[in-house]
Amino acid sequence: MVLLEVEQKFSFNPLLRNVFRLNKGSPAFLSLASRGTQRFSDAYFDRGNIFSNNGIWIRKREGDWELKRRVEGSYTRTAFEEINDYSRIQKIVGQFLPDTLEKKGDNLGLDVICQFTTTRESFLADDKFSVMLDSTDFGHAVGEIELAHENAQEAHRDIDVFMKKYSWFFDNSRPKGKLTAYFEKFGNPV
Repeated sequence: MVLLEVEQKFSFNPLLRNVFRLNKGSPAFLSLASRGTQRFSDAYFDRGNIFSNNGIWIRKREGDWELKRRVEGSYTRTAFEEINDYSRIQKIVGQFLPDTLEKKGDNLGLDVICQFTTTRESFLADDKFSVMLDSTDFGHAVGEIELAHENAQEAHRDIDVFMKKYSWFFDNSRPKGKLTAYFEKFGNPV
């Protein structure tokens, strides 16, 4: 069975970031381990919204191609299949745009739709949940919980229980993802 990356975006109060980092909330996490801070640049690609309209996001992160294909879920609660193999990404692009099959060095024949840099703080909470706090170079912040699991529904249920338990940090208002925030600020060129 395929291991899925199940994601849940969330909003958080930036004033609580230090309380979170120090694990001083009530209740405190059973365990909270920092996995460090990283900074990376992403470029997202599409052509005429063909891929985004089909739940597919194609990006280059620090020069490496990645494709995320939604297999279940909605805007904030999603299960993705992640593909990092360039030849597989090229084949998937070719299924939608056959004219791109021969274009290896030309961004797969796709257009850059946005570029930004993210600073990400990563944590492992309760020995199970990856929690990321992202801040972009265009002023947006959003969090994400990830859980690798074979069953997306079970993973979403586990994430829901986790977020409810620590609701002092996980804001239940509708979060705005980085791409949505980017397009709201700068427009969608496609």
